[in-house]
This record gives sequence, structure tokens and C-alpha cells, in this order.
Amino acid sequence: MRIAAFVVLTLFILPTVQASSESSSWTHEFESGYITTKPLFVGDDVFVRTSGFWTGDDRPVVAAFDVETGDEIWTYTSQTSLQFDMSPLLFVNNGAGDCGQWSDLLIVGWADGKVTAHSPTNGSVIWENQTEVDVIGISGKMVLDEDRVIVPSRTGISSFCLADGSELMDADTSNIGWRNGVTITQAGYVFGDELGYIHEVDRNGSISTTFLGDGKIRHPPIETRHGLLVHLQRPQGSTMFLNGTAIAQLGPSPAIPVHHENRIYAATSEEWVSILCDDQTCAVDSTVSFRSNGEMGIRVVDSNIELWAPSNTPNGGWGVFNQTALIRMETTEFDTFGTSAPGFSNMNLALGNDAGILLVKQYASLESPPLPSDADVLGIVHYGAVLVFFLFTCFSVALQNPKQIAKVGSAFVLLVAIAVVPELSIKLAENNATQGEVEWNDDWPDEWKGTQVMVFDIDGLEHAIGGLEPQTTVYELTTLACDELGITTQIEQQYLGAYLVSFNGSIGDGWEFTVDGTRSPVGISDAQLKDDSIVEWRPV
Repeated sequence: MRIAAFVVLTLFILPTVQASSESSSWTHEFESGYITTKPLFVGDDVFVRTSGFWTGDDRPVVAAFDVETGDEIWTYTSQTSLQFDMSPLLFVNNGAGDCGQWSDLLIVGWADGKVTAHSPTNGSVIWENQTEVDVIGISGKMVLDEDRVIVPSRTGISSFCLADGSELMDADTSNIGWRNGVTITQAGYVFGDELGYIHEVDRNGSISTTFLGDGKIRHPPIETRHGLLVHLQRPQGSTMFLNGTAIAQLGPSPAIPVHHENRIYAATSEEWVSILCDDQTCAVDSTVSFRSNGEMGIRVVDSNIELWAPSNTPNGGWGVFNQTALIRMETTEFDTFGTSAPGFSNMNLALGNDAGILLVKQYASLESPPLPSDADVLGIVHYGAVLVFFLFTCFSVALQNPKQIAKVGSAFVLLVAIAVVPELSIKLAENNATQGEVEWNDDWPDEWKGTQVMVFDIDGLEHAIGGLEPQTTVYELTTLACDELGITTQIEQQYLGAYLVSFNGSIGDGWEFTVDGTRSPVGISDAQLKDDSIVEWRPV
């Protein structure tokens, strides 16, 4: 039995030892906020930003880490930015142009409308400027055009000199944008807005506008040889347009499509989509059932294309696709809702999720894609061997002495527990750590007990209601409670789903909610309720 125990323990440990020799990794957990944009590798550093609902002293940050060790090199905190800092980071190599000379820059667009250019070495601000704000400011992708950076503002675009940050051009459309990234064309710049308009701006700032259709354009339009491709979000589902003509009807809440060679990859809450652009036109080539509402990333390994899409579900993970099909799921022990694309560089991989956890892996070789964590063949073989070995042992012992089988079985259960319980303990600790406490207000009617209760703190006054028909999500309970109390709301459908802008016209610096005293890691449309949950809305 001692030999058997040694063999089994070896079988349990061996997969871990061998797997760890394949790569090294490190993690960093931000104290607050989500990671909703791609981590950016530059040389030996990786840069990442956070977004979220800010209360108290919490604020969005941009941070730099050493790729190999995970040591934090610097961090910059915005004291003025609002919610949802989702503009992707932009790195600029040193250079010179008509407006001057500049060193390496890390450019950041903020939800308060600021544009800041930082030293990649220490994070210091080299220059900054301001764009238009209408509730929020910058939320879309910036692009480089020779010696200037083109920034999508809330109501148009602006260009700034890379050398000193001076504004060179400002084009205002009066229509608001959200995730309204910019695309550079031969004629100038093109971007969309929340009303379904496409705006083309030449380099002198002149604007021409085309109405595409009722809906929201929340990505940089993609220029193909057959015209502009746009994925239009509609109240129900979405429509793919090519040069103004609808080519596909797809699911709701589209992700930001990406373009590589002769294919465009898109996703929604219902499907992942591969679009082939041949000599004649662009058309849907294949679809896979999948939920992804954020960024997507492309990695090329030995001439093989991998399209990575975050799974925006409670289980999270990343779907890894070839040109037409899902080939595997990439998972980690930290998985949850995710909307950011992975960062790739040489043999490095950076993954961020909506829990604010950054995971960076370094691989010894990428000649073949690394094995997915949910398909670890070596682990499966070894744990299968454990099961077969013990079943054989139990059978042998039972033949010799049936009374001993209970002891052998207990040993088997113990060894399984050794392997499983640490993971289980971690999960339980995480769950317990996130449980908040909320006190019952003695002034509330007793008949509210055991029902869902909604509390609003608006302009210093508390409004509460309970005893309502139970609802599934915070969004449903909020709208029902507001109808009953006569509270007006403004709710926008944004990148992460429904976003509460105001109660009774009060905007302030934003609003946040808690469920049973705990801040939710998901938006109001996804936050689930129990039949006796207490939801509180308070200003940021």
C-alpha cells in the first residue's frame, strides 16, 4: 500500500511539474476596475489600463510591468476621468514631422475627454490636451497619421501634434459617438456615431455625412476593396453593411470586428462570424455559436491564423478560431466575464478580464500553439492512469480480503480531495470575500421582508420600495421600481450593456449599484437577483 500511495502521488504531481516546464507566467490583480482593452506589449514591457465604476478614492489607472518578472515599473492614475475608460492604448515610436520632433510616447484617451502622452519609461506626462465631453469623452480607438494622432471625441474627431500636443484640427458633427473608433482612408478619416451616420472628414476638417440606417456604429469602419464594411447595432439584433448595402442580419450587441488579409471577423451575443472578401464582394462564409461583445485579437503562428475572441459569459475564457471554425477554448483559473482582446508579442501572451486580473504567459516556443488548459492531454492521461490503477488495486485487494476495500476506497477519496480541495478552497474564499452586508432598515414595512427591495439615493434623499413582483436582474427591478416611484431615468445601451446615466435628470459623476451590499462585477443587465435581494443605487 505504501508503494501504491507513492505511485499515485507521483502520478498526481507529475503533470504539474511537466506542464510548468512548458512556460512561465505571472498575474496582477488591480484593486478596482475592469480590463476592457487589449494589454499592449512594447519591448520588455507590457502596458495595461483599467476601466470601471469609480467610487471613493478608486480611479482608472494605466500601468507598466516588466514582461518577464511581472514587477510594476510605473502606474499613472487619473484623478478626473469618469466611467468606462475604453479607448485602446496607443504606442508611438519616436520621430519627426512638420509639427516637430517627438520621443517614444504612450498615448491615452480618457473618458473625461483628456488626451495624455506619457513617457513609456516612467509614465510621466509629456503633454496633454482636451476634447469635447457630452456626459463622457473619449471611448474609441485612436490612430496615427504621420506626425499627428487622430482622436475620436464625443462629437467628432480632433488631431494633435505628436511633438507638443497642440491641436491641429477639430471636426464636430454634433452627433454623439460611443466606441466610435477612427479609420484612415486615402481621402482622410471615417467614423460612425450613435444615430447610424458615417462621417468622412478630409485632412482640412471638411465633413461629409451619410445616413446608413437606424442604429449605432460602435467600431472603426473597415475599408475593403468593395467599400466600407460597417456592423450596425440595432434595438433588435444587428446588420452588416458593405458600401451601404445590407449583406447579413446577425445577433445583438456586436463586438468590434477585425480585418486580416481577405477576411473580416465579427461577433455578437449569439455568434462568431467569418466574412470572406473575394474578387466579387464580401459575404458571410461561416458562423459559430458563441458570445463575444468586446475586442478580438489576431495571432499568426507559423503562417496559421488564430482569431481570439473573449467569451463574455460568467465562465469566461477565450475562443480560439481558425479562419472558419472554433478550434479550442483557452481558459485560466481566473476566468469570468471578458471583453478585452489578448495582447500578443513574440512568445508572450497577455490576458485581461472584467475582474481586473492580468495574466501574462511566456512560452518557450510557439512553433505549435500552446495546449489549451481545458484540453491538457498529459493531465488527462495521468489522471486516467490514477483511476485505472486504483480500480485495479481495489479489485485485487477485494479478492484477497474484502474487508480492506473500504480502507483502499478511503485512500482514493483522500487523494482526490488533496488534488481538488485546494482549488475548491480558493473558490470558496473568493466567494466569501465578495459577500457584502446590508442592514435592514427598521423604518421599512414588515411586509417587505423576504421580497426584493430597491433603494435610491437621489440628491441626498432616499427613495425606497419593496414588495414588488420579483425580477431577475438589476435592470428589470430598477425600471419597475422607477415606474412605481415616478422616478425618471436615462439609460444608454453602451459597450458593456445598459448604462444608467441619470435619475430625475441627476447625472453627477455617475451612479453605481450594490446587490446585498456588494458591488457587482457585471452590468445592470447581467447582475442577477435573489427573491429577497436589496439593491441600492447611490451617486459616485
